[in-house]
Amino acid sequence: MFGFFENPAPSSPPDPDKLKLKPNECQTLTLPDKRILGFATYGSINPDDSVIFLFHGLPGCRLVGRSWDKLCKEIDTRLITIDRPGCGDSTLADRGLIDWPNDVLSLANHLGIERFSVLGASGGGPFALACARFIPKERLRATTVVCGIGPIEALLDTVPYLSWRLMGITPWLLTQGARRVFLPYVLIRPYLTRDPSRLKRVLEDQCSTPEERAQIRDMSGDTNVDDVVASLLEAFKQGPGGCMQDGTVLTRDWGFDLKDIDSEKVWIVHGDQDAQAPLKVAMWIDERLGGRRLRVLKGKTHFTIWKDHSKEIFSQCARLEIDMTRKIVIAL
Repeated sequence: MFGFFENPAPSSPPDPDKLKLKPNECQTLTLPDKRILGFATYGSINPDDSVIFLFHGLPGCRLVGRSWDKLCKEIDTRLITIDRPGCGDSTLADRGLIDWPNDVLSLANHLGIERFSVLGASGGGPFALACARFIPKERLRATTVVCGIGPIEALLDTVPYLSWRLMGITPWLLTQGARRVFLPYVLIRPYLTRDPSRLKRVLEDQCSTPEERAQIRDMSGDTNVDDVVASLLEAFKQGPGGCMQDGTVLTRDWGFDLKDIDSEKVWIVHGDQDAQAPLKVAMWIDERLGGRRLRVLKGKTHFTIWKDHSKEIFSQCARLEIDMTRKIVIAL
């Protein structure tokens, strides 16, 4: 009886067709070390069009590309999404941020793609920055980070009560709290159910603003909350190990200095109402990239940032159509 009241039904049952995977969403590559890399392709199928590699959030998987399939077709862009280790179809392995660019290059070479851009969303942001640091400029056209998260150091520098390092104890406690409490109980546990209806209800209950609630209940577009349900089911099909690995990597030393990134073609987009990835962290990253790479979208949260700005973000990422001389822009 307790479970009944704790898990009421969603606003509507998930659409069974949304839970089915299409052939373009079930592709894999065997890497040189025999690991499997899962990926999906969306958008344009013209091999001459611009290419964006999109890195999913945490938790997430390659199905995140569904949300921008139609848009990328409209702007003549090929969109390729990749499962990180242990998520979706990718082999679970202890791989750090600095290892990720080699996997991306392996897939690009496999697909015959010479030049491309990368876009990291939320937890995928650090992986995009790793590509900006290690992928040669002749291969990497541009890097975009949308509502990206930062390293532990950024939190220590931007959250007042965490600035007391206490001889290294505060960083250690923050890291342990992230790995032992936040990851398993906040980011993973709510989504571990294999029941699509229960998972949909979890997503509906997590909406914190009227705009988010309206967005998640909007069934008029090509994608909706049922696609998110499918994505989370796929993300955790190997169990929680992939998400735990993902989060652990992000709480370690990243293995590179942001100041060493050639930031000329790096663009950061962030909402000023983002509660999941505080704006101050994005500002901290921007400062270390040399400044003036950050665009702040007023009134946007971690989720609603995509509603009115997806076309602009993807167009800029694919072709650098946005004039970077605008630098910091406050969008009303």
